[in-house]
Amino acid sequence: MIDGENMSGLARRLRDNLSFAWNFDPGKEDFAAWSGRTRNEVRAALGVERVPSAQVSVIGEWREDDLQGQELQLHFSNGETTGAYLLRPNTKAPTPAALLLHDHGSFFSIGKEKLIRRPGESVELTADIDHWTARLYGGRHVGNELARSGYTVLCADALGWGSRKGNGYEAQQALAANLMQFGVSYASVILQEDLEALAMLCRLPDVDARRVASFGYSMGGSRAWQLAALSDDVKACVAGGWMGTLQGLMQPGNNQLRGQSAFTMLHPQIAGKLDYPHFAGLAAPKPALIFSGAEDRHFPQSAALAAHEQVRDIWTASGAGNRVETQLWPGAAHAFPVDQQDHAMDWLARVM
Repeated sequence: MIDGENMSGLARRLRDNLSFAWNFDPGKEDFAAWSGRTRNEVRAALGVERVPSAQVSVIGEWREDDLQGQELQLHFSNGETTGAYLLRPNTKAPTPAALLLHDHGSFFSIGKEKLIRRPGESVELTADIDHWTARLYGGRHVGNELARSGYTVLCADALGWGSRKGNGYEAQQALAANLMQFGVSYASVILQEDLEALAMLCRLPDVDARRVASFGYSMGGSRAWQLAALSDDVKACVAGGWMGTLQGLMQPGNNQLRGQSAFTMLHPQIAGKLDYPHFAGLAAPKPALIFSGAEDRHFPQSAALAAHEQVRDIWTASGAGNRVETQLWPGAAHAFPVDQQDHAMDWLARVM
């Protein structure tokens, strides 16, 4: 039978009898053996074993408040191009850096502009920017704040946003299905391009490659912990608003049951083999901050807390239990307000 959430009886049985053959099991092997083997299996399954650096064209430049900005076009190995903003302090000394990963939000007209603001945007785009940053980020641009704190920051439009926006919410499933005809998942395209943007950022002459972080919220949070799990270039990770167990998320009313937006964050190649906290656990023993709101309707407390417990157990098994922080912000919904941003930036300053 198919219920009102489009869950069939088969899907419910699969949800309730998950085994996750690739999850970490301390009773079977130690952390180092598991992480090395599983990371290679995930990279192979998702087709990201080879990660070249994105090629770069500079489209324009700006200066504001002792910051230097560049509008870039990134060229990926899959033939795609995207718009990106790079913002850095006005210094010639090497700086720490952060690859910023924008959210989904079913708000497609902007991508990079959600996290980095430049002067001179059009009136129409400025209205969208102001609306979205007020709604999700407390009116602040995280990238500009990080740059003022001494970081070089890069944010690029993912496929479907900003310079690459598609045809709206209802078209997401068609976009994903058209890629699936060729054995390619929408989420793995985003991941591959994020890895290539990260490689490009780490090779900039004014970036200290020993101090590079992945940083994102919502869909950007899932992108951040995936990068930390699969790339040695990431040295620390700030991932907000996207963590739970699969079983906990596949419940009535959850976004995961709707399709549409979920395709940007689903990897069929490893589905049912590796649960989300164990995927994130491949980032251990790197410093990681993983958090969400206690009232986040997308990530219910029970699903988030169960995942946080598994994350902490994995980091402890790696010998670095003190390097991971999990937070469930009391009273907070699905948003990344200024107080949470300040906490994340203070945490990142300490670990970097």
